[in-house]
Amino acid sequence: MLFKGEKVSLRKMTMEDTSIYHKWQNDMKIAPLVNPFIDMLSIDEVEESLRGMLHADNRKNYIIEHLKDEKPIGYTGLFNINHYHKNAECYIAIYEDGYRGKGVGPEAMGLLMEYVFKEMNMHRLSLRVFAENEHAIGMYKRIGFQIEGHLRETRFYQGAWQDSYIMSILQEDYLT
Repeated sequence: MLFKGEKVSLRKMTMEDTSIYHKWQNDMKIAPLVNPFIDMLSIDEVEESLRGMLHADNRKNYIIEHLKDEKPIGYTGLFNINHYHKNAECYIAIYEDGYRGKGVGPEAMGLLMEYVFKEMNMHRLSLRVFAENEHAIGMYKRIGFQIEGHLRETRFYQGAWQDSYIMSILQEDYLT
C-alpha cells in the first residue's frame, strides 16, 4: 500500500491485476463514461495493454482498494508525466457497484493530488472527461479542478457525437 486514506488506499497496479482490469475494461456500464475506445477486449489484449502501461516511463498506475473490505474497486493514475514542465494528466474510475457516490472517488483523487503536488512537486494536473459524465465533472469541480477547455465532438458513440472537457488544477490552487 502506497497511500492510505480513511476509506481507500492506493497500491501499485501489477500484472497480477490483469483479470480484474479485464473485467473492468469490459464493464459496459462504466467503460463508456471513462474509456474513449469502447470495445470488448480479450484477456490477451488487456494483458498486452497493461504490460505497456506498467512499463511506461511517464506513467504511474494504482489500484484503488476499499479499506473496510480490502477489495479492489477501481483504478487511478498519472500519464504523460513531464518532469521538465512539471505537469501530468490523471485518470480515475470506480467500477465496483455499491462504491460510487460514497466519497471514495474524491478521497482517491485527494491521495493522488497530495502525491502529485507535495511529493512530485508538480505545477499542474489535468484530465479529460466526457461532457455526458456530469457526476464526474461535479466531483472534479468540488475537489478544485476547473474546466479550461471544451473539445467539440471528440467521440462518436451510440449514433451521436459527444464533447469532452479538459479540466485542471494548479499546485498553488491545491495548496491554498
